[in-house]
Amino acid sequence: MDNIGKAVIVFSLLGVGILYGLSLTSFVEPPYVPLEEVACRAGAGDHEGELIRTSGIITSFSVTDYGAVITLKGNKTELLIFVDTSDKSAGKLNLSYGDVVEVEGRVKTYKGRPELVVHGGHGNAIKKLSAENENENENIAFVSQIAMHPEDYKGERVSVVGYADNVYKHVFYLADEHGKHLLRVTVEAETEARAKSDDDSIPISALQKGDKIIAEGVFRYDPGNMRYELNLIHFFFLEKIL
Repeated sequence: MDNIGKAVIVFSLLGVGILYGLSLTSFVEPPYVPLEEVACRAGAGDHEGELIRTSGIITSFSVTDYGAVITLKGNKTELLIFVDTSDKSAGKLNLSYGDVVEVEGRVKTYKGRPELVVHGGHGNAIKKLSAENENENENIAFVSQIAMHPEDYKGERVSVVGYADNVYKHVFYLADEHGKHLLRVTVEAETEARAKSDDDSIPISALQKGDKIIAEGVFRYDPGNMRYELNLIHFFFLEKIL
């Protein structure tokens, strides 16, 4: 065999070895860092630019033009998770309020605050570990999720978490954390009357702008006014404005 043939074989074997090594590294999980360590500025500085894993409970979810912004909470600290995707798939992430998730992403600092940047949000980037509300056998959606894909919820009984916006006698609006999306919530007279007479229910008159609530109702399309709305069954407070 001449020298050229030997060189071809050597480089071929070398290429196979490199590809094999890269395939092994793809299965190595990034290190796990507790949420409170990433969320503090000093800790984030130690991990700036690193690919890590962390976990927490989802408390907010909003969709922007560039992706989804999720807030994780754990051990009395919060961390922003930015899911970098430019398409509408951000609104279709199978995530709910109260889900306990493990997230894989790169530590960045944005406007002086630590955050974790996740690319795509699919596959193993966000793993659902459990749901805080799993015993209740329901998924609690966010206003942004419904705003992005209302047709997926049409005719369904759903629970939605958000912030009370304008409150009227038989109608109020539920907003996402940034006030970008608003969900119209209608309250029938008999529903309000039942709430006033039932100690376990809360009447709409007790609702104030800024209250964080979970509203349960039937999501429907109103053809007369060409809009979607939630026909309220009941709601309860998560955070009450004093």
